[in-house]
Amino acid sequence: MSHITGTVQTLSPPVTVGPASGAPPTSPGTWSYDFPWVPAPSGTKLVILHFTGVSLPAANRLEVDLGYGTDVFTSADGPDFWTRPVNVYAFPAGRVPIRYITNGSTTGGATLDRYARGERHAGQQDPTAFSNSDPFLGDALYTEPKYDPFWFCNTPPNWENAACATPATDVRARVAKSVGMIVMVSQGILSTCSVTLIEPNVVLTAGHCLEDVAAEAASASVTFDYATDCAGNRPPGYAARFHKVVKVLGHQWDPNSGVDYTLLQLKVPAAGLGLTPVPVRPDLPGAGEQVFGIHHPNGAVKKLSPPHTAFAATLASSARALDVNVDVSGGSSGSGLFDSAGRIVGILSNGGKCLLHYYPTASMLGQLANPPGPQTSRDVMVVLDRSGSMQDTAGTGRDRTKIEEARDAASLFVRLVRAGSGNRLGLVSFSTTATSPVDFALAPVSDTTKNTLTGPPPYTGGIIGALDPGGATTIGGALAAARDQLPPATNPRSVLLLTDGLQNTPPMVADIENTLGGIDVDAVGFGTETSLDGALLTRLTQDHDGLYTRAGNGLALKKFFGLAFGNIFEAGALMDPEYDMPAAIRRGDPIPFQVCGEEALTVIIGWDNPDGDLLIALRTPAGDYVSTASTSGATWSFVRVPLPYAQQRDGQWTVQVYRPGGGEFPPPGVDLRYFVQVVASGGPRLDPVTAPRRHYTGDTVNPMVFLHYGQGGSPPAARADLTVTRPAAGAGNILSQAGLGAPVTVGGDTLPPRQSTLRTLEKAAGHPLFTYTTDTFPLFDDPAHTDGTFEPAGLFGNPLPELLTVEGDYTFHARAVYGEGCASSRETQWTVHVDVSVDPAHTTTTVTGGPTGGTLTLVPRDRYGNRLGPGRTDGLPLTAAPGTTLTGPVTDNGDGSYTVPVTWTAGTPGAPAVIVSQPGRPPVLVNGTPLPPGGTPCEPCCGGALTTLLRTLCHCLTQPPRPPHDPCDPHAPCGHDGHHPKPPGTHHGTGTGTGTGSGKGCCGG
Repeated sequence: MSHITGTVQTLSPPVTVGPASGAPPTSPGTWSYDFPWVPAPSGTKLVILHFTGVSLPAANRLEVDLGYGTDVFTSADGPDFWTRPVNVYAFPAGRVPIRYITNGSTTGGATLDRYARGERHAGQQDPTAFSNSDPFLGDALYTEPKYDPFWFCNTPPNWENAACATPATDVRARVAKSVGMIVMVSQGILSTCSVTLIEPNVVLTAGHCLEDVAAEAASASVTFDYATDCAGNRPPGYAARFHKVVKVLGHQWDPNSGVDYTLLQLKVPAAGLGLTPVPVRPDLPGAGEQVFGIHHPNGAVKKLSPPHTAFAATLASSARALDVNVDVSGGSSGSGLFDSAGRIVGILSNGGKCLLHYYPTASMLGQLANPPGPQTSRDVMVVLDRSGSMQDTAGTGRDRTKIEEARDAASLFVRLVRAGSGNRLGLVSFSTTATSPVDFALAPVSDTTKNTLTGPPPYTGGIIGALDPGGATTIGGALAAARDQLPPATNPRSVLLLTDGLQNTPPMVADIENTLGGIDVDAVGFGTETSLDGALLTRLTQDHDGLYTRAGNGLALKKFFGLAFGNIFEAGALMDPEYDMPAAIRRGDPIPFQVCGEEALTVIIGWDNPDGDLLIALRTPAGDYVSTASTSGATWSFVRVPLPYAQQRDGQWTVQVYRPGGGEFPPPGVDLRYFVQVVASGGPRLDPVTAPRRHYTGDTVNPMVFLHYGQGGSPPAARADLTVTRPAAGAGNILSQAGLGAPVTVGGDTLPPRQSTLRTLEKAAGHPLFTYTTDTFPLFDDPAHTDGTFEPAGLFGNPLPELLTVEGDYTFHARAVYGEGCASSRETQWTVHVDVSVDPAHTTTTVTGGPTGGTLTLVPRDRYGNRLGPGRTDGLPLTAAPGTTLTGPVTDNGDGSYTVPVTWTAGTPGAPAVIVSQPGRPPVLVNGTPLPPGGTPCEPCCGGALTTLLRTLCHCLTQPPRPPHDPCDPHAPCGHDGHHPKPPGTHHGTGTGTGTGSGKGCCGG
C-alpha cells in the first residue's frame, strides 16, 4: 500500500459471545460483552470488528454499537463478517458494546477473533510519510498527515479543503458532497481509497484499490461526511456515518489495457443517503477542457485539486487515459476527475508528479456494455516457417535442422491442447507464399484433429511431419492466411507464429497488420540473432497483445511452445528450469514445486537429443506416485493430472526425470540437456505489462509483470524477481569491423547482406557470434517501481536505467511466489529487441569538399560507443538541417559509415548538418566541422584492431582535452576501405552535443 491508516490486531485468545461461549446470559436471552480495544501508541481513530464461526439460528441476532447507530447481523450475513467502523470517541471508556440475542433458538454464538485499529502510521511507499485518517474528527482542529510527495507537482501541494469551494452553488461544492472515502482491510493492514457516488447506492472507484476483491470488499465501508471547514476545523454538529459495501457490481484492473474501475453497492438507509449522485460522462473530454479533482489523500479530509480559484485542464485524452496535472497522494486512488458541468469523466489510476492518468468513464461504460465473458475456449492458428533457411542446423550441435526441431515443437503444442474442450486449431505454413488452401483449416480439437496434424506416436508424421523447407519468406502472407481462418464473433482468437528469418517477399507484415485487429499474436524467433528481425517481431506482438520470445535452439523452441500452451489455454507456468543429465546418470534429482488451489497440472519435459529418452515420475505431497499415463514424442513427454489427485492438492509436489530401462545391464545413455515445465490450470496468471514501444540502447526499461486472477484481484503475500539475459556484443560493432558482405541464398531464401555476413562469420567461427550475460533483479510493488500505480494490486516492476547497453534481443524471465497458508508460483518470459540509439555526442562526421558543398560521412554511434553498423539505411532516416540541403541519397559504405552529398549555406552555424529521426525517438542533430588550418588526417592503418586499440589508449591516457574537431580522435572514421587515412582536405567533427574530451600526443605518430 502507498499509505497505511491502521493495523489489524489479533485476539489471543479469541472471545466468543452467546450460548456457545458457555457463559450464562447477562440478561434473559442476551449475552452482552463490552470489548476493550488496545489503544494505539499514537491514539486510536476507529476500530472495525471481525467475527468468525458465527451461528445465528432461527431469528437470533448479533448487535454491535457503532457510536452512530448499530450493526445488526442475522443468519443472512453468513458465518464470517466485519462491522462498519466504530466511532471510538463515542465510547470514552474504551469498550465497544456487543450483544448476542436469542430469538427462537437457545444455541449459537459469534467469535471475535481480530479487529482493525485506525491509527497514525508510517507510509509504505515513503516511510517518512505519516497518515492521520480520522474520519470521526476527534480533535476540534484537524492535524494534517505528513503526506507522501511522490505525486506532487507543487510543494506544498496545490489543493485546499473541499469546503473552501464557495458559494454552495459552485459546481465543485456540489460535487464534493458526493465524494467519499472507502476504508478496508487489505493484506493485514487498514487502508483507504477515494470514491464517487454515481447512483443512489453505488460508488465508483479504481479497480486497483481492491487487491483481494472479495475479501477486501467484505471489510469495506464508505463515508461521505469526512470533511472539515475551509480552515481545517471540525464543523458544528459533525457526525460521520459509514455505509457498508454489500456487493461488487463490476471490477476490472488490467495495466496492459489501462482498464481500471470498480463499482460497489452500498447498504443505505431506507430514506436514502440524502446525496445527489454525480452524472457519468459518456464521451471523452477534449484536450484542454477544464477539470478538477476531489479526493482523500493519505486518508485525510476531503481535498479539492486545484483550489477553487482555478481549474486544471486535460493535457491529453484517449480511450486509455486522461492526462492531467493536479496534486494528489496515496489514498487519492479511485477519486474522480470532473468536468465544469459536474460530471465524472475519469477515475484516478496511476501516474507521477505533474502527469496523472485517469481511466475514462466513457471507456468504462463501453466495458460495462460489453463485459468480457469467462474464457472457456480459444481459436488458434499455428503459423510455421518452412522457408529455405529452415534447412540450416538448429544450433544444438547435433546436426538436426531447424525444420526438424520446429516439427517436434509444433507437434508437442498440438498434443497439449485438450480435445473436446471447445478449442479450435488450424495450421498454415509459408515460404515464398503461404500454403493455399491452408495446411489444416480451423477445426474443433479432437483426437482425430490431432492425429491428422501429428500422426500416431511418436507424433512425427501427419501434416506437420510432412513439412519441408524451401523458398523465400512472406510473414505477412502467412498472417493474412491465418487471419482469414479466424472470423470475428467466435472464440477469442490467437496466432502462434514461428519464423527463423527476415521477411523478403510480399505481402509484408506492414501490408496486412492493420487487418489483425482483435487477434492476439505470439511469436517465436528461432535461431541466433544473425538471422532474425527481432525489432519487427517485438513490435508485431506488442501491437497485438502477444509476446515475442527468441529461441536459440530446439530445446528453447519446445519450451516456448509449452509456455505458449500455458499462456493461451491455461494459467501459465509454475516453473520451467533446465538441467543436464550426463550419459552415466540414470535419474535426475527430484525437483520440488508448490501447489496452492490449482485445478490441474500439466508436467512437460523436453530434451535435446532424439537418441535419448526420458520419462516422468511425479509424486504428491504425501509421497504417492501419480499413475496417470504420459504422452510422449521423439524429444518430449507430458502428463496431465486433474486436482485433487487421491484427495491431495495443496503442498509440495516433486517431479523427477529418469531414463527408461534398468536392471543389471541398462542400455547405454547419451548426454542430455532437458527442461521441466509445470503448467497450471486454475489460479492466478503472471502476465508481462508490455505497452507498445520501440526500445533503444540507453533507454530506461521497466519490465513490469501483473499477478492476477482472471475474475479480478491478486493473491496475497506475493513477491517477484526477474532474470534478464542480454547480449554481450552488438551486430553493428561486429559488422563494422568485418565489413558488409553480399547477400546469399539458402534453399531459395535470400538473406540480406547484414544477415548473410553474420551467418558467414558465424559458420567460420564455428560457434554463435553472440554471447549473453545474465543478471537478476528484485521486482517491487510500490508506486516508484510501477510507474506511479497507487496501490500494489499484483503489479511489480523495477525501472532499470543502465540495462540496455548493447543492441540485440533481451529476454526477461519473471517469477512470482505467493500465498498464505499454502504457497505457489508463476513464471513468464518474453523478449524485446533493442536497437542502437544514434547519439549526437558520440556520432562522428566528416565532410569532404567545400566551401559550400561536398559529401558528409557519418559513423552513427550510441552513447556507449556502439556502432549502428552497415546495412542499416532503414535505421538511419536522414533529413537536412536548416541551412543544409541533401542533394542525393544516403550511401552505405559497408564499414559502419554512411555518406550523403550535401550543400550548405555559408555562415550557417553548424552547417553542414543532418537530422537523424529514428522511429519512436526525438530527432537528433549531427554535423560536420571543417578541419583547422594545417590539420592532418589520422595515421595510416587506422582500421587495424591493434592500431585502433593503441589510438584508444592514447586517447584516454594523455593529457589535455582535444577540441571536438581534432582529426586524431580515435572514434573518428577511417577511409571507406577501413585501412587508409582520410584524404587531405577532409573536414571532421563530432555530433552536436557535449564534446567527448580526448588527449593528444601519440595518436598521430
